[in-house]
Amino acid sequence: MAQRAVGTTLQVGANVVTELTSINGLSLTAETIDITNLSSGGGYREFMGGFKDAGEVAITGHFNAQDANGQMALYAAFENGSTNSYIITFPSGGSWTFNGVVTGFTTAAELEGTVSFEGTIKVSGAPSFGITQSGGLTALVLTAAGGALAPAFAVGNRSYSYSGVTATTATVTATAAAHTLKLYVDGVYAQDLVTGSPSVAIALTLNVGRKLTIIAYEASKSAKVYEVVVIKTA
Repeated sequence: MAQRAVGTTLQVGANVVTELTSINGLSLTAETIDITNLSSGGGYREFMGGFKDAGEVAITGHFNAQDANGQMALYAAFENGSTNSYIITFPSGGSWTFNGVVTGFTTAAELEGTVSFEGTIKVSGAPSFGITQSGGLTALVLTAAGGALAPAFAVGNRSYSYSGVTATTATVTATAAAHTLKLYVDGVYAQDLVTGSPSVAIALTLNVGRKLTIIAYEASKSAKVYEVVVIKTA
């Protein structure tokens, strides 16, 4: 069944790139190797599969210099040549998860239009196309004096708060067998988590919320994203 494109998102790490108007790609192709020989029948060439290429992702949108962890993160990735993780999520199901290098970033201004931007991401390595969702976390525990997770962890819930903390640091322990778990703190990549093991200590500041994002990837499935806002109140 056809689905509207409205609601499709591109994430760089844990952060959605804002104000996009189009996301084009991936475009998978494969090279061939000619294995024609003197025994090839019927006068036809024979081939076998060679290297695959996932192509590029081309994006366009309205330029937003305040989108520090989205558009500006793409610009920063272009400048430093880094390889980052990306997720394209479709509104009615399905997603692409891939690593990529930003190879283009362009801005433009026209008299009767908005300031626009375009970006190009070259896919590096094998992407993962997920139709069904990852199993996700089976347990989530935060550890810091005075803190309480609300609501209590449940498999179907992905948004939490952890308030009442009196400690200066907190750790998070996520459990998900056969998953890759990535932790972001306030939108910035922090570490890959080991299932069932605590993270490094996360510094807290009085009355300043910190957003912890955990992305759970399972091979050939759509990633699940969990968010916890941690607040030190004393």
